[in-house]
Amino acid sequence: MTQDGSRIKSPEDWPDHREYLKAMLAHYQYGRMPARPKKLTVKQTRVIDVFDGKAEQIDLTITIRRGAGSVTLRAALVRPKRAGKFPVVIKNDSRLLNAPKTKRYLKSHSQEQAAIIEAVGRGYVICKYLRTDLAADGPGKRNEGVFPLYPEYDWGVIAAWAWGYQIVIDALAGFEFADTDRIVATGHSRGGKTALCGAVYDERIAIAAPNSSGTGGTGSMRYFEKGQRPQTIAAHIGRHDHWWNKRFMKFAGSESKLPFDAHFAKALIAPRGLVNPHATGDYWANPYGTQLTHQAAKIVYDWLGAPDRIATHWRPGGHAQGLEDWRALLDFADAQFFKKKPKRRFDILPYKDANPPINWKAPGDS
Repeated sequence: MTQDGSRIKSPEDWPDHREYLKAMLAHYQYGRMPARPKKLTVKQTRVIDVFDGKAEQIDLTITIRRGAGSVTLRAALVRPKRAGKFPVVIKNDSRLLNAPKTKRYLKSHSQEQAAIIEAVGRGYVICKYLRTDLAADGPGKRNEGVFPLYPEYDWGVIAAWAWGYQIVIDALAGFEFADTDRIVATGHSRGGKTALCGAVYDERIAIAAPNSSGTGGTGSMRYFEKGQRPQTIAAHIGRHDHWWNKRFMKFAGSESKLPFDAHFAKALIAPRGLVNPHATGDYWANPYGTQLTHQAAKIVYDWLGAPDRIATHWRPGGHAQGLEDWRALLDFADAQFFKKKPKRRFDILPYKDANPPINWKAPGDS
């Protein structure tokens, strides 16, 4: 529905409707975020060979200035050490990457290090930025990070972290090897909420890849598997209020009164790419509700003629972004960017009988 209560009629109406829905999510959930700075100061603080000289790690500082204040965001990337332009996977995180100098003894590497080795071998740049440089992950800390630079904005911490994607993409534009037309935004858990928000508000992101993000991410805020502890909005009170705009917390216990659910954010990525890795045993992140929002958002993707640009991937296990999740992300990106036939299916759903509780259809469907 549009703001006046009428229905949009064709895909040509979607861009304008997206702006209305983006404003809705900003008002109720994320808070308003500022436009990205017109000028950044980008410095390389370290450049070292990694992976037996097959790749290079570059550590960066990116300084944002406004008025008399400034904030410096730390980032690091690993790129194939050969000529060419490469797609970039950007992950927000609470720690930076530290690529091993050698690929030997892979069993001693973490799953993320193994994933970086594989990604670089496939021809990707992997970049991570330290989201806590932008906003501290704790209540009552709005005197830190970017908040003092932009006191007139009511954004929460998730939005501040997500804004970091815009900053990092601008910084990467200065590197010839970075293909900024093929950007993937990923993150896990609260970082998955952040990656989803980042992709909603920056259309330069070609693929959103939120991993096990739960409430405020890709999980429904209303529907949960029976018998499992639900991560409701109320679960954030006293723990993660700072993640959101204050209006969002007022819907605790009254989620049905929200004018949206998580499928709105997923649909706002369309027709760009969206892949949502999740674990079937990660109940706190609401796998059942995540499947429902996928099914609902897919209706929009189908309507826009992009049915192959929305994907979901499930694995057994719990709350993590492990090597299997990374491989699913990379397989989907290979299909989107390089037209490679996927090594796996992205349409297998764990809840065979789950039907989205919706009473609407795409415009034009009878």
